[in-house]
Amino acid sequence: MQAAVWHGADDLRIEDVRTPVLEKGEVLIKVKATGICGTDLMIYKGKFPRARPPLVPGHELAGEIVEVNEVPEGIKTGNMAVVNPLISCGTCVACRMGIPNVCQKLRVLGNDLDGSFAEFVKVSWKKLYIIDDDFPTDKASLVEPSAVAYHGIKRSGCEVGDFVVVQGAGPIGMLTAMVARIAGASGVALTEVRKYRLELAEKLGFIALDPAKYDVVKEIKSLTNNRGADIVVNAAPVRQAAEQMTKLIRPGGKIVVFALYKEPAVVDLLNLTFTEGHVVGSRVYSEIDFERAADLVRSGKLDVGPLITHRLGLKDALEGIEILEKGVGVMKVVLSP
Repeated sequence: MQAAVWHGADDLRIEDVRTPVLEKGEVLIKVKATGICGTDLMIYKGKFPRARPPLVPGHELAGEIVEVNEVPEGIKTGNMAVVNPLISCGTCVACRMGIPNVCQKLRVLGNDLDGSFAEFVKVSWKKLYIIDDDFPTDKASLVEPSAVAYHGIKRSGCEVGDFVVVQGAGPIGMLTAMVARIAGASGVALTEVRKYRLELAEKLGFIALDPAKYDVVKEIKSLTNNRGADIVVNAAPVRQAAEQMTKLIRPGGKIVVFALYKEPAVVDLLNLTFTEGHVVGSRVYSEIDFERAADLVRSGKLDVGPLITHRLGLKDALEGIEILEKGVGVMKVVLSP
């Protein structure tokens, strides 16, 4: 089969590799669509510490089951499915406490073992979510990042009528805003500096604020009758966002952080103390979060279609990564092997 194989920093090649051989309990997926994530870009640049070459990246995928090996009767060849790429150990303290998404030995398809930038990929049947045969696979491939957004909003405790600020209008930030609206937020504001993302946020019905042009704290106070945001989601790993987030919440408000900072950031803890604000982290998702995100995407309540800006073939994987790296007029790049 063909696959995009990473051999080290800035070295991604389309190669013929061996089709995966199934072990008991596994299925072979013919990849129909796979999204390019920021993590894939980090791997390509050699900046993801766990990744070891040679490696086939890719963890956002949808495809067709073409082979099975000793799986339950309900899992059949010909089924279309999306895949939860998380693999927890089941024995560490986090797993024993029921939070396997923060497993101390967490592995991820495409990060720690070969992933979906390929014609075929093998996974455990337990990681499948079956979808309708006619559901668009490019949209289905966005279930995984949608699960990240779903988990973050669940962690926020978002209630009907809440005002939510999302810092960063990339794919995760935009999906988070969309899930917050589904959860009942009366208003959602996104802060972002890239023009295309701001325009898309407005097109989707959100308040879009450019921190380079607006005093964001002042604007949010104005929009909330001087109260402040009920919830702030930090989805942008930039210094200015970290410095600002505690200034945006109302008294007793909550901050959810799932931005992956590369170095320590300065946070105004005094303001956090004076508001009795709450800060929680959010890492990937649980099994049920993935299932519920898949339900939302499949039902159309979470319409991820507008986020897909580029559709390319597997042979164009490097082009897709370069498009993402340039960051001009791009939201989500989806490959179709």
